[in-house]
Amino acid sequence: MASDLDGTLLVSRSAFPYFLLVAIEAGSLLRGLILLASVPFVYFTYLFISEAMAIKTFIFIAFAGLKIRDIELVSRSVLPKFYADDVHPETWRVFNSFGKRYIVTANPRIMVEPFVKTFLGADKVLGTELEATKSGRATGFIKKPGVLVGDHKRDALLKEFGTNLPDLGLGDRETDHDFMSICKVRSPCYLNCKITSLLFTSPSFFLSKLFNFLVKIYSVKEFKLCVYAIWTEYY
Repeated sequence: MASDLDGTLLVSRSAFPYFLLVAIEAGSLLRGLILLASVPFVYFTYLFISEAMAIKTFIFIAFAGLKIRDIELVSRSVLPKFYADDVHPETWRVFNSFGKRYIVTANPRIMVEPFVKTFLGADKVLGTELEATKSGRATGFIKKPGVLVGDHKRDALLKEFGTNLPDLGLGDRETDHDFMSICKVRSPCYLNCKITSLLFTSPSFFLSKLFNFLVKIYSVKEFKLCVYAIWTEYY
């Protein structure tokens, strides 16, 4: 089977908190603040321009200049405990009932692979691939074919499976329909769920919460605690 990650295997439909954690843990508090400041722009881009461009923006800000080994370290040691708290139990039961399990996600593969392989038992992750310099630093750009959304997810599955396509496809949004349509059974998950992601709140509500969030920041430790508090409140 093949499944999307955000909003399908995970309750949260937005990967923003995970990008934020990587930006802080592998980068710095300043990088995290810049990522936070970009949210209104990304919000607008996601709604009115394209999902792929919004994700590219997050990737560039969160990863540009970071050492690949630092990103891998955070992905192995920090992100799994947060991902684990966000797993949707119903989808997990379906996912766990299959022998061969693949994740198809727009998130950078390097960010999600340690968790989904170790904790979810996925056989392989088909995700967005980051470009890196010869010295082992992320450029902030991504390799072809680009962000795995829409038809790129479908093409990745076709390349991986050929004619022996997955029995079941799980997704939660319109851009997942492309890869789900080539699976033998399509099962849209939680399309009618209440959207509580920070990227889907009204601008005034988002700004008020963001202001309260920033006011609490007075040390790196407290900043991380605030990130976790807001994350658990909305996710």
